[in-house]
Amino acid sequence: MSSSRCQCALYCSVCLAGTIMRSWRFGLICVLGFATGSIAAEQPASFWPVELEALTPQTSEKQLQRQKTDFHQWQQQNRQRLRQSYLWPEPLPQITAQRLSRSDEGAYWREHWQLQLLTPVWQQVWLLIPKTANPAQPKPAVLLLHDHGAEFRLGKDKWIRPLDQTKLPLAQQWADQYFSGNFVGEQLAEQGFVVLAADTLGFGERGPVAYAQQQQLAANFLARGRSLAGFTALEDLQLAAFLAAQPVVKTGQISALGFSMGAYRVWQLAALSEHISAGVGIGWFNQFANLTTPAGNFSKGQSSFYLLHPGLLAQLDLPDIAALAAPKPLLLVMGGKDPLMPASGVQQGFQKLQQWYQQCSATASAGLQLKFWPEKGHIFDAQMQQQVLHWLQLQSVTATCDPPLR
Repeated sequence: MSSSRCQCALYCSVCLAGTIMRSWRFGLICVLGFATGSIAAEQPASFWPVELEALTPQTSEKQLQRQKTDFHQWQQQNRQRLRQSYLWPEPLPQITAQRLSRSDEGAYWREHWQLQLLTPVWQQVWLLIPKTANPAQPKPAVLLLHDHGAEFRLGKDKWIRPLDQTKLPLAQQWADQYFSGNFVGEQLAEQGFVVLAADTLGFGERGPVAYAQQQQLAANFLARGRSLAGFTALEDLQLAAFLAAQPVVKTGQISALGFSMGAYRVWQLAALSEHISAGVGIGWFNQFANLTTPAGNFSKGQSSFYLLHPGLLAQLDLPDIAALAAPKPLLLVMGGKDPLMPASGVQQGFQKLQQWYQQCSATASAGLQLKFWPEKGHIFDAQMQQQVLHWLQLQSVTATCDPPLR
């Protein structure tokens, strides 16, 4: 056989083999594709291995009794534990602030500030100052902590009407859905409170992050030895310090108010900030066990990264974290039909929180309240707002814990 005929025969053999191989691969890909689709279709809604149940924290009665023997020691130790879980060393950076503009809003001034809180990156905040406030006549203040709600295009604009007219329809829609159409920050300023609102990282002008990108954001924090929850909590601490430094703010009369995710942030802020004198949390309070079922609020990932501090919940339940705020007055406002917060967990968790406040002092216990609305869902409507406004107006006396037993 000539060399040319041999080359042709070899080429044809290779072509035939390639055709067969491609056909086999195509068939395998199709089979695997169908199999993968079938497996995906059969996947459960969540992955819930039995190992998780074995790792669920359990608090024994003996441990509870030991904690109750000295509330002061327990609180001091666990405030340190809370702060350490933020994964950020002391001291915090010095705040850099620049006022950019001031506009007349009738009963109050709206000031636009930019701040550097933890990093050199600037973030924008709104500061509302009643016209009756001045350094000679300082007013009580409220730090507003916004919700999550998977609406990342809005942050502080959930509380205060945006000046950007392109964002106003969305902000008004949010206010209509959750706040009876009201912008709560503006209402508080009209009632004589200095008000501060900012965007949490990923929201508003610091976003928007996509829902499925939250795990990526959290993973990148962990890869740097930090956590998204800790970063969020520490920025809240810095915001409280900035607000306290304003000469128009009355010393010792700064309340933190938050809805949903913001409510959780209220307790942890009140626990560690010397500047926060009282807290109002709407639509977020429960026990760890009620939120870590397969369908629970903590079990779905993504949004939970804003709230979960590494290692903390192995030592403290959610009511324990809230108890670190004692003796500061704390108002919890909850709806009985809130699908995110099981009502049984609200009631049981509040009983535990009451026990801690009672360990602090009788006066502190009197400042702890749960306003439970059986017929309401996950909202902060006008009726609730009036109740909260009245409560805020009464916060002028600071409670203390009883001296430690010797």
